[in-house]
Amino acid sequence: MSGKVSVDERRRLVAESLRVGNPGNNARDLAGQIDPRAESQIELAVDEIQPYEHNPRRATNAKFDDIKESIRTSGLRSPLTVTRRPGESHFIVEAGGNTRLLALRQLWTETRDPRFRKLVVLFRPWRSESHVLTAHLIENEQRGEMTFWDKACGIVALKSRLEAEQGRTLTLRPLEDALHALGLAVNTATLGLHLFATERLRTLGEAVTDLSGLDVKTMQPRLNALRRYAQARSSISEDDLYAQVFEPVFRRIAQQYPHTGTFSVATTCEACEVGLAHHLGEPVESLRLALRSKGDSESQVNPSAPVAGSSVDGAEVDELLTRARRFADAVGISDVIQPEPQSPAGLRIATLNDGDAEDPACHRAWCLLAALFGQLEPNAAPMDTAAPAFLQWLVDPDDPSATAFWELLACARRSGGLRRPPGIAGEAASASEAA
Repeated sequence: MSGKVSVDERRRLVAESLRVGNPGNNARDLAGQIDPRAESQIELAVDEIQPYEHNPRRATNAKFDDIKESIRTSGLRSPLTVTRRPGESHFIVEAGGNTRLLALRQLWTETRDPRFRKLVVLFRPWRSESHVLTAHLIENEQRGEMTFWDKACGIVALKSRLEAEQGRTLTLRPLEDALHALGLAVNTATLGLHLFATERLRTLGEAVTDLSGLDVKTMQPRLNALRRYAQARSSISEDDLYAQVFEPVFRRIAQQYPHTGTFSVATTCEACEVGLAHHLGEPVESLRLALRSKGDSESQVNPSAPVAGSSVDGAEVDELLTRARRFADAVGISDVIQPEPQSPAGLRIATLNDGDAEDPACHRAWCLLAALFGQLEPNAAPMDTAAPAFLQWLVDPDDPSATAFWELLACARRSGGLRRPPGIAGEAASASEAA
């Protein structure tokens, strides 16, 4: 009969039905996939994790081969920590671990061993870009794997991240406070060095792998002296001075470095002197003699002795104001620094408010500023500078306010003495307060 299905046909239909696979699991492809809300362990394929692309340590880890071999023989001893930006499909390394991830990915590609394909990782919910960058800075710093240049660039990049997230510009003291809150102990003096290096010495920093903080700290005052000399001789701006005179020197040294492998601060500064002398059209010997003469006169100045009739150029006044404000800002009394163009120092020290006057640290800082600029009343009772607590503060290398005061004192010495002649401090102070 035509409507009757044969035994063979029924067998064929049953066999086809058994070949139908199970429905696919597309759960991970759902648009609304939600990450855990709390820190937790999860399992991920190694291909699902990407290195953190803004890792401040840019040089290849010298121990990479050893780390890779250790993972090959013993596996990953401590889990990677990962997070994920909102809206992205892949995870990123959250707090160090880029080197281990790269080793794992290479091992998986080379061996196809299942041990290197799936990982149990520690997942942390996303917080912010600044949080991830900070975590990598701290991790690299703890391992001692960062050069001065990498750390300087990382700190400056973090400053930009924080400013973008907070919607404000961070000066040195608020930046120091923000970094301390994140777990990074960097004082204002070091931050200033990082900013100077990344702003003015980028060509050297990118090329000279062994550029150190000491190198930059040595170069900065010498380049500043050349800047002051150039501005006294011509109307060149600081930006133009670096672009037209110093930058060609930096580029030449950067090009030579891969062949020589050596860097000399003295040679670099001497080349800048030659470049500036050529730019000004004068013998380099004359330039160096002028700089030495000024340096010798500065070294003989007694900062505690008042100098009558002293005068300085605008660049020195600006630097002195900057240093004074940095010191006052480090203590929290920045409002006492008031511009006063008619004074030799270009500033005056205003009185403390009642609250700050009761604070020993604020009172100490105010007395130092007022004494340094000759604006301390003759009959005033300054703090006892011989007291053990004062000396302990002054020599503490980890106290940013002590560091800022040493910088201010050095600037005052370079300026040749900026205090008022004796006998007029009280009158000037009284007139300023009455204004």
